[in-house]
Parts: sequence; structure tokens; C-alpha cells
Amino acid sequence: MPYTNPFPWLPPRFVNGLFPYVRCTLLWFYQALDKLRLPMALPAPGHKLPDVTEALACGCCEHICIGRSLPKRSVQEALVTPMGLPGDFQTAPFIAVWGGHAGFDRAVMLWSQEVLEAVNAEGASFFPGASGEQILVSGVDWTLMTTGVRVQIGKEVLLEITYLKGPCKKQDSNFTQPEAKARISPTKYPGSSRVMAKVLRPGRIFRGDRLFVFEHPEGPQKQLIQH
Repeated sequence: MPYTNPFPWLPPRFVNGLFPYVRCTLLWFYQALDKLRLPMALPAPGHKLPDVTEALACGCCEHICIGRSLPKRSVQEALVTPMGLPGDFQTAPFIAVWGGHAGFDRAVMLWSQEVLEAVNAEGASFFPGASGEQILVSGVDWTLMTTGVRVQIGKEVLLEITYLKGPCKKQDSNFTQPEAKARISPTKYPGSSRVMAKVLRPGRIFRGDRLFVFEHPEGPQKQLIQH
């Protein structure tokens, strides 16, 4: 969903205030489908699971993290929906801008285990869930994770990277000095930043699931950054 109000005939404050109820309703709907073991992915062009033989890279889902604030806690499995992961919340009562963190275009945040370790070697103090990521990945060249790239996790879930995520003030505590958080800035270190994704195919993922990275069906896309 866009940064601008998708319902211009309604006040932005009303639209933002409506978001938590929309999200809870959709999460309940997907949880019900999951419990009844009914299909959650509607047939849609371009949303089929790709052929894994065409993958750019293969890795592993090392950690799945959920929680109400930072740091998030690691769990063994989770349901992934277009509105994020049930059990995962934002500290604010509603998003500041419709389509912001936890909106459709930013339903899931991913980061790299290798990048986390490299940044820690330079003095940071990250651990799984500390940066707010819901999915921590290993074994993937993180420079591949750009806007438009698609990521299959396990046998059901398909994501599409939408934005490279810039560090906010909440990351200050993970660095020795606040200005050091530029180390995970998408403008200064694009191969180290966290990434946001939308959910093309919902489903359940498990810690240890195989993960595949694919090019967008229409080729490279314009790089987008969320500051």
C-alpha cells in the first residue's frame, strides 16, 4: 500500500486509526484458514511458486522472531500472512502512515545472519530479533536482496522484497554510538540493510526451512528505500 492515503475521501487520521482493526480481522481470517487446513493462497497470475532450479541462491530460515516490542523473541514456527505474523505487533497503537511498517507492502522484515555477525564483529551487539526482523536468513548473498526479488520459504510462502529498510532510533542501543547505525543504512551499505517484503503467498514457515531467492519475473526492478 502507498505512503499516501489510499482513501483520499477519508481523513488520514481515521484511516490510520482503522488499520489495527483491519489487521486483526485479516489475521484472524488467515488463522482460521490455517486451523481448518484450508488453502490460503488464491490463484493469481505471477503468484505461483517458482521452479527452484531457477533460483539465484539457496539458504536457510535460521530464526523466526515475533513480539510486541524490541527485541523480538525467537519461535519455532509462524503463520505468514499479507498483514504480517500473528503474535507480532508494533509498539505504536497504529502506523503513522498507511502502508508503513506492518502494512501490506511491509508485512515482513528479513535480515541476514552473516551480516549480523559481520556488524557485531565491528562492535555492534545484535542477536536474533534485536533489530526487529521477523525472519533471519543464512546462506544467501545479501547483495541479491533488492527490490523486486522474490523469496520462497518452505513449501508454501512466497515473498517479494519491496524496500531496503533504513535504521531508526530504536537501533541506537545495538551500537556503541548512535551514528554507528549507518553501518546498516541502505544508502551507505546497501548489502547490509534489512529488507521489507510483501506476502504473495501466505502459509506456515518453520525454523530450518529451506529458502530460495528468485529474480522478479519482469527482471530487475527500481530500488526503493524506506528511511
